[in-house]
Amino acid sequence: MFQASLKVSILVLVVILGIFVAIKAHKSYSKQQERKAYRQMQHTVAERMVAGHYYNAELDLQMPYRLFVPERAATATDQTYPIILALHSGRGRANDNIKQIDHTIEILISGLVQDIEPAYVLAPQADEWTHWVDYDSFSPPFLNFSQQEIPQSDNLKTAIQLLRHIIDSYGIDRERVYITGISMGGEGTWDALTYYPELFAAAIPLNGAGDPEALPRIERMPIRFFHGSADTITPVENSRALNQALRNFPNNAVYTELPNAGHDIRDLVYTKELFEWLFAQRRES
Repeated sequence: MFQASLKVSILVLVVILGIFVAIKAHKSYSKQQERKAYRQMQHTVAERMVAGHYYNAELDLQMPYRLFVPERAATATDQTYPIILALHSGRGRANDNIKQIDHTIEILISGLVQDIEPAYVLAPQADEWTHWVDYDSFSPPFLNFSQQEIPQSDNLKTAIQLLRHIIDSYGIDRERVYITGISMGGEGTWDALTYYPELFAAAIPLNGAGDPEALPRIERMPIRFFHGSADTITPVENSRALNQALRNFPNNAVYTELPNAGHDIRDLVYTKELFEWLFAQRRES
């Protein structure tokens, strides 16, 4: 009787272990398929963009980039079109001119955006172990900061120099230069706006961080910024503090907090209505 019971118990344990192993293998396979699909997306999108490297001689810094040129812009050389500078998140750091091609770029060159109006999309790439904002750590959380303590990074200086070069080289509407970014790119977006307010017509920072004391420089800038309340990488307190600082003077910024949303909120934020708003913005003379 005891032996029979023992055999049944062992059989049950074997079955449970088998189910556990099968579930784990399925999850591992699913993750492999997701990574494979993501890499395929990156290469497919990258093939639709011009590849280049920009050299900042002053800083001795070379920055890879991809540029999406709208088909209409390639044929109608007598017209100008807006440009969106897209700053990647930490996942895009490398020197391969591929990893910065993320879901943001996929959306920006898709019909969701391009059917509203053809637009150039510029995707520069920061190197490994660097930031758009030079935090002294690569471990979260990433918080609001003071520009007096963290000066403008060489990466951001070079990305802006690259942007100006592209504007001079292509048929860009200088009154409609836009910027967006999430996470590390959101931090870079806030920093770029406050260092170069004369350059941009509007901005869409997502789950970012910035210097609240620098915001008076962009009091006229049209901004739509967003944050997921459950973000643990760049805490929602960042955007709450920025929003509070903006209330101290007249501004054109609108903050939207997404309840229970985490770090990647792009599918919730990047909508047709948002980009219709973006393309309607023009830089004040």
